[in-house]
Amino acid sequence: MSSMKSTYKQILSDYPSDNPTFFKCLVAKYLNPSYSVLFSYRVGNYFYYSKNGFFRFLASRKRMKLIFRKNCDISFLSSIGNRLRLPHPIGVVIGADVVIRNNVTIFQNVTIGSSGKSGEKMSYPIIENNVIIYANSTIIGKVRIGENSVVGAKTFVNIDVPPNSLAVGIPCKIINKK
Repeated sequence: MSSMKSTYKQILSDYPSDNPTFFKCLVAKYLNPSYSVLFSYRVGNYFYYSKNGFFRFLASRKRMKLIFRKNCDISFLSSIGNRLRLPHPIGVVIGADVVIRNNVTIFQNVTIGSSGKSGEKMSYPIIENNVIIYANSTIIGKVRIGENSVVGAKTFVNIDVPPNSLAVGIPCKIINKK
């Protein structure tokens, strides 16, 4: 469960430049689509884990706003670290129990979630620090994307990607960065 203080710090850390203030963050919420999605996620996540029934209701409304107004579906059960960047947040889907660490960039139409195989326990990906995921990529199942890795556009990832690697193609092929 996140506290109001930690939620406030996360909102400030998501601000795209140095020296953020709460007023600058509110302005960015209305002018920057990427920041607006993260702001709504952080506030909704705080409401979701609140014990107050009214706040939990507000969390469900925040989620619907993310889906219908921003065309972005991020589960409040996912764990998102600081400084997530969504340059074009349209069509981004992040499932429950997905773990995204710090300094991750995700482009449009990316799906990160469970494989959804019947009869199996749902398992979700872990995205490590400093990862870039390009447009139209899909990352499913219990996989780990290593630090400083890049997932190329239109890549289907269902295997682990080691640190400092490039994942491309369907099926996913791993290329070590030099």
